[in-house]
Amino acid sequence: MNPKRSLFLGLLLAVLIATSCGSKTTPEPTLLPPTDTPAPTATSVPTPATSEGEVPMGFTEDGLPYRGNPNAPVTLAEHSEFQ
Repeated sequence: MNPKRSLFLGLLLAVLIATSCGSKTTPEPTLLPPTDTPAPTATSVPTPATSEGEVPMGFTEDGLPYRGNPNAPVTLAEHSEFQ
Protein backbone atom coordinates (compact mmCIF):
# COMPACT_ATOMS: atom_id res chain seq x y z
CA MET A 1 0.00 0.00 0.00
CA ASN A 2 1.38 3.39 -0.83
CA PRO A 3 1.83 6.00 1.96
CA LYS A 4 -0.79 8.40 0.55
CA ARG A 5 -3.49 5.74 0.59
CA SER A 6 -2.70 4.62 4.13
CA LEU A 7 -2.61 8.26 5.32
CA PHE A 8 -6.00 8.90 3.70
CA LEU A 9 -7.52 5.76 5.24
CA GLY A 10 -6.04 6.63 8.65
CA LEU A 11 -7.47 10.16 8.54
CA LEU A 12 -10.84 8.87 7.37
CA LEU A 13 -10.92 6.34 10.21
CA ALA A 14 -9.96 9.04 12.74
CA VAL A 15 -12.73 11.36 11.52
CA LEU A 16 -15.32 8.58 11.66
CA ILE A 17 -14.32 7.67 15.20
CA ALA A 18 -14.31 11.31 16.31
CA THR A 19 -17.79 11.99 14.91
CA SER A 20 -19.31 8.83 16.35
CA CYS A 21 -17.90 9.53 19.83
CA GLY A 22 -19.03 13.15 19.90
CA SER A 23 -21.47 14.44 22.49
CA LYS A 24 -25.05 13.57 21.76
CA THR A 25 -27.65 16.06 22.85
CA THR A 26 -31.12 14.87 23.57
CA PRO A 27 -33.91 17.20 22.49
CA GLU A 28 -35.88 18.71 25.33
CA PRO A 29 -39.58 17.90 25.34
CA THR A 30 -41.75 20.68 24.03
CA LEU A 31 -44.83 21.78 25.88
CA LEU A 32 -48.08 21.77 23.99
CA PRO A 33 -50.08 24.97 24.13
CA PRO A 34 -53.24 24.77 26.20
CA THR A 35 -56.39 24.23 24.22
CA ASP A 36 -59.61 26.08 24.85
CA THR A 37 -61.74 23.08 23.97
CA PRO A 38 -64.75 22.85 26.25
CA ALA A 39 -65.50 19.59 28.01
CA PRO A 40 -68.03 17.39 26.24
CA THR A 41 -71.56 17.71 27.49
CA ALA A 42 -74.30 15.15 27.53
CA THR A 43 -76.94 15.11 24.84
CA SER A 44 -80.58 14.36 25.13
CA VAL A 45 -80.00 10.78 23.97
CA PRO A 46 -82.06 8.70 26.34
CA THR A 47 -80.00 6.41 28.50
CA PRO A 48 -81.40 3.17 29.76
CA ALA A 49 -82.84 3.29 33.25
CA THR A 50 -80.04 2.52 35.64
CA SER A 51 -80.56 0.85 38.92
CA GLU A 52 -78.75 2.10 41.95
CA GLY A 53 -75.01 1.43 41.76
CA GLU A 54 -74.76 1.34 37.96
CA VAL A 55 -72.68 3.90 36.08
CA PRO A 56 -74.58 6.15 33.63
CA MET A 57 -73.51 5.95 29.99
CA GLY A 58 -74.52 7.55 26.71
CA PHE A 59 -73.19 9.75 23.90
CA THR A 60 -71.91 13.35 23.93
CA GLU A 61 -72.96 16.04 21.44
CA ASP A 62 -69.92 15.09 19.36
CA GLY A 63 -71.16 11.51 19.14
CA LEU A 64 -68.51 10.15 21.48
CA PRO A 65 -69.57 7.51 23.97
CA TYR A 66 -69.17 8.25 27.67
CA ARG A 67 -69.45 6.28 30.85
CA GLY A 68 -69.88 8.12 34.12
CA ASN A 69 -70.47 11.82 34.60
CA PRO A 70 -70.37 13.43 31.13
CA ASN A 71 -69.70 16.85 32.68
CA ALA A 72 -66.72 15.68 34.74
CA PRO A 73 -63.76 18.10 34.94
CA VAL A 74 -61.40 15.42 33.57
CA THR A 75 -62.10 13.35 30.48
CA LEU A 76 -60.11 10.28 29.45
CA ALA A 77 -60.20 9.26 25.80
CA GLU A 78 -59.24 5.75 24.71
CA HIS A 79 -58.17 5.15 21.13
CA SER A 80 -57.82 1.57 19.95
CA GLU A 81 -57.56 -0.28 16.68
CA PHE A 82 -58.92 -3.71 15.96
CA GLN A 83 -57.48 -5.70 13.08
